[in-house]
Amino acid sequence: MRRIMLAARLAAVALLAGAGTLPAQAQEPAAPASPPAGEAKPPELSKNETMAARLAGLVGFVNVACAELRGEPEQLKAALRRLGIEPGALDGGTLHLAATAYLESYRKDPEANCKRAFDGFGPEGKLVPNLVLRR
Repeated sequence: MRRIMLAARLAAVALLAGAGTLPAQAQEPAAPASPPAGEAKPPELSKNETMAARLAGLVGFVNVACAELRGEPEQLKAALRRLGIEPGALDGGTLHLAATAYLESYRKDPEANCKRAFDGFGPEGKLVPNLVLRR
């Protein structure tokens, strides 16, 4: 059962990386919050790879844990490209594992992290506006 749930979460992260593009006027995202203290760190990545994994993990988390919210795949792909990361890079390997680690770390406090995701990445968010929307 755990393997099925993990596979579903991994598929959600991978699917989020396969959407369209964002308008050119969108701003470069600031770094999302780090995982809670005491969590295992994901594999060593560059600054932009780390930000890409955090964004993908956040969107995957929102899609699986926030009943009233959804991630916007078009915004995610565009944000990844602005970071110099092709969305397909999240389909496997180190970036995929890192994004999954972030997704799991956000699941430790779903209520608070759903609120933070909408506040920071919703329509009024300053980081990546409209990355997280209401369903």
